[in-house]
Amino acid sequence: MNPFSITLTALWAYPILSLIFFALTKRKPKTRKWLISISIALTVLTTLALLFKVSTISVPLNWLLVSGFYLSLSLILWWSQFQPNKFLKIIGTFLMISTFGIGYLSGTLGILGVGFIVADFESDAEKKLSNGIIYREHSIGNAISDYRGTRVEIYKTVEWLPVFEYQIIQKEYYDVIAYPNEIKVSYEPNKHIVHLSATIISLNDGRKEKWNDSIVVK
Repeated sequence: MNPFSITLTALWAYPILSLIFFALTKRKPKTRKWLISISIALTVLTTLALLFKVSTISVPLNWLLVSGFYLSLSLILWWSQFQPNKFLKIIGTFLMISTFGIGYLSGTLGILGVGFIVADFESDAEKKLSNGIIYREHSIGNAISDYRGTRVEIYKTVEWLPVFEYQIIQKEYYDVIAYPNEIKVSYEPNKHIVHLSATIISLNDGRKEKWNDSIVVK
């Protein structure tokens, strides 16, 4: 699954799946409590990972973990409807209508906006270099933006657990667009330097020009 389909699936399915979960665990309070606790724990861990810019090397898994925020919220909102406190139910109902309403509107009428938002976080290119260094390239802006450019992110896998990675550096280059060509990437492990070079098209006059930069990743 790609990030866009994962996001849409979360917006459409998580509220319904959460209700089904509560219906199936009506007579299993321990199972219900255990699964809700796991969902909340994963959300907390994902939040910490985002704050410290740590992720897995699997893009679909990363997006599934992030979508867990909406799943946990859906579970909590439905949980409020199974409580004896009437005030809690009323507050929960109001939040459900607004939260799920915005979610379904975003997944239908606002689907184009969701696509733009997701695209901002998707990488356009990924290259695995030596010594566990991973290069990712993102476009800045879109067809209707008044600014364009390229964002470069450099990650390194955790040596003792290579399924995880952490971000070393992020740089943004406004007015640097290599399309239809690509940015050439090379890495000098002895100097811990990533070299970038490309032939770009100037946004001012449309002329082609050489561009390069070096990023220290030590």
